[in-house]
Amino acid sequence: MTRESSAAGGLRLFLAFDLPEAHREALRSRSKRLAGELPAARWVAAENLHLTLVFLGDTAPAQVPGLVAALEPAFGAGRPLELSVGGGGTFPPGRAARVAWVGIGGPPELLAVQRQVARTATETLGLVPERKPFHPHVTLARPRRPWNRRSAERFAAAFDGPIGEPFVVESGVLYESELTPRGAVYSALERFRLGAGA
Repeated sequence: MTRESSAAGGLRLFLAFDLPEAHREALRSRSKRLAGELPAARWVAAENLHLTLVFLGDTAPAQVPGLVAALEPAFGAGRPLELSVGGGGTFPPGRAARVAWVGIGGPPELLAVQRQVARTATETLGLVPERKPFHPHVTLARPRRPWNRRSAERFAAAFDGPIGEPFVVESGVLYESELTPRGAVYSALERFRLGAGA
């Protein structure tokens, strides 16, 4: 999503579902083994692995309370979701890879929750809606130079099949992303329980 008018001194925010520690560790372990076999990339730290629902970009601090109030019923209208991790791929599909990811599987309600919270955030903050369809995934690496198809296929093969057992997410998280010389640092600002409004 893009902001119609950027908020000076704003907070870089996004909404996400967390991954269990066991799944983050499994992805970290595979990524570490693979990193030496592929061209240079910025690999995402294990503690930062998550399923992004919507990126909100720069948000004025004064808008956060209203955003939180609007998101509580948006998440609360959903229910806890059973998700699974597995299947690697790259963006853009079929071309030189700029982003490497592992897929997230879930019930149709996952897309419904994502649409609802994205719509709520869009209306509350005055964002231009994202036109690309939602593709549930966890970003693992961003190649420093786009990987060729051979490297992309090698990455995908390393994450083929399920990774860990299915797990249940019971809450969404509003994160602030602070950019530092060592990479992004994420801070949870608020958690929203799924099914709280049921």
